[in-house]
This record gives sequence, C-alpha cells and structure tokens, in this order.
Amino acid sequence: MSSNIKDISELLCKLESLTDFNHSLVEAINTSHEGIAILDKDGIYTYMNDSHAKMFGYTADEMIGKSWTILYSESDIEWFNETVFTVIDKEGRWSGEATAISKDTNKLVNQAVYLTSLTNGGLICTCRNKK
Repeated sequence: MSSNIKDISELLCKLESLTDFNHSLVEAINTSHEGIAILDKDGIYTYMNDSHAKMFGYTADEMIGKSWTILYSESDIEWFNETVFTVIDKEGRWSGEATAISKDTNKLVNQAVYLTSLTNGGLICTCRNKK
C-alpha cells in the first residue's frame, strides 16, 4: 500500500511540474512581441496571442474561428496556395515576407512570416510587423 501512495505522490509531483511548465509556456506566448497563431488543417485560427491580432487591427476573439484568408487579397491568397503551401508540403516550413490587409482596409501590414506545419495538419504562424 505504501508503494502505491509513493507512486501516486510521484505522479502528482510530475503533474504539478508539467502544469507549471504549461502555464509558463502559455504566459511566454501570450506576452511575446511576435505574433503567434495556430491554425487547424482547414486554415482556421484556433489560437493566437494578442500581438498577432493587434498587428492587423483585430482582437484575438474576432479572429479565432476565422480563416487566415480574411487578412489577404485574392491575388495574395492565390500566391500562398500556389507557392507557399507547396513549399510547406515539401519542406514542412516556409519563411518570407507578405503584405496583409488590416481590419481598417486602408492599411497594409508588411510582415515577416514564418509558417511551420504541425503533425495534425495545421500550422503555427509566427510573424512580425516590418514597419
């Protein structure tokens, strides 16, 4: 019985350590100056930090559940589909520059973008405004 209690105690210690690490990781992402977002396999935002949303004049709540395409013109979407996603399919990642359209459609956002494929078919996007 004491062996079971020791095993449970060790597991609880590991769980607490993992929980602390998870909280630290989320805090680091949420306070980053870089925009960080996660998209599902259909290109829908499932998470983003405030820096990502603010870069384009949105709040995170306004963008979660929406497609990445809300930020780009039709020609840019076509370019992403034909060029960027082809590279990601082959290499698992892509980095470069892109110009997005902010919520206030009069403002263009020139950004450095880093896209990495996830095992679930989604993407992680890290970006920063180049202004």
